[in-house]
Amino acid sequence: SLDVSYVGNHGYNRLGAFQGGTTVNVNAVDFGTAYLSPYQDPTLGTSAVPGATSLPDNALRPYRGFGNINQNTTEFWDTYHSIQTSFNRRFRNGAHFGVNYTLGLSFVGNTGLQKRLVHGADGSISTSPDQAAYENLNKNLDNRRHVLRANWVWDMPDVKSENSAGRAIGYIVNDWQLSGVLTAGSASHYDLGYSYNSNGANKNLTGSPDYGARIVYVGDPGNGCSDNQYAQFNMNAVTGPGFYSNGLESGRNLLQGCADKTVDLAIARNIRLGGGRQVQLRLDAFNAFNTVVITGRQTTIQYNSPTDLFIRNNQFLADGSVDPTKLQPKNAGFGAANGAQALRNLQLTARFSF
Repeated sequence: SLDVSYVGNHGYNRLGAFQGGTTVNVNAVDFGTAYLSPYQDPTLGTSAVPGATSLPDNALRPYRGFGNINQNTTEFWDTYHSIQTSFNRRFRNGAHFGVNYTLGLSFVGNTGLQKRLVHGADGSISTSPDQAAYENLNKNLDNRRHVLRANWVWDMPDVKSENSAGRAIGYIVNDWQLSGVLTAGSASHYDLGYSYNSNGANKNLTGSPDYGARIVYVGDPGNGCSDNQYAQFNMNAVTGPGFYSNGLESGRNLLQGCADKTVDLAIARNIRLGGGRQVQLRLDAFNAFNTVVITGRQTTIQYNSPTDLFIRNNQFLADGSVDPTKLQPKNAGFGAANGAQALRNLQLTARFSF
């Protein structure tokens, strides 16, 4: 049997807090507020770092003295398109197999994003003029382009003979069954991040504690997965954001992890004892071919400050060699793998039924 279907979904009027996003903070500090002279603390003197001498956060807010005022709004949406197929062959002549495959066409929306607000002197609250550009830049959600699952069962041929030699061989080779599952497909998407040891808080970068900056891409980082465990992407393709950011340096879900290609196998032998009794011996081999699939990597680059972009967690030394203190995944530097799926695991089972 073969089945081919279009499967799609359009969600609208979604509540932000229930869709992987956040509530809308109507008391958010507007972009650039911490830079303005009326919001500086005169007891802190002057500083060359923007926002370093600003008042405490709650004194910067439109409703001064209050913290976040959160509102759960229905301004979020997402749309998914896919082609889903399945092919199954029923057990016949000692064999069965089936394949399920999904082709993800697109998955876009604004779920998980912030509402960027502007507060007027008269108390009015409006959406920032660059909200549409922000949502368009970050519209791509985690679309898995390919998802495949296949399974099969093979009842291995039996030896049938009337002579003693043939029967002896049959006792050994008869009643074996081989089965397996293939799991393959695209991995989830991820993004690169940054941190500063000093002078890199949101107030310094965007002039608001409520809105953050984004990492800056200055080259091609690659697709997000490589055979080199110490360089899953091109770490030289990014740099940290600077002061006076508007948070529009880059979008989301730009890189993708390593594709899955795992085969699980099982071989079983049924030994008939008569009278409806039998013993089954079964050996399962999970990740039978010991396939390495990297599932995690160090995605946050650490700098000294926005004006001192020395990389504090570099995976490599100045001469290009791997830092000997970062050879193990638990000590991974920026760009290196720090997690992988489990390697081959065997399980032996004996079962008696009657």
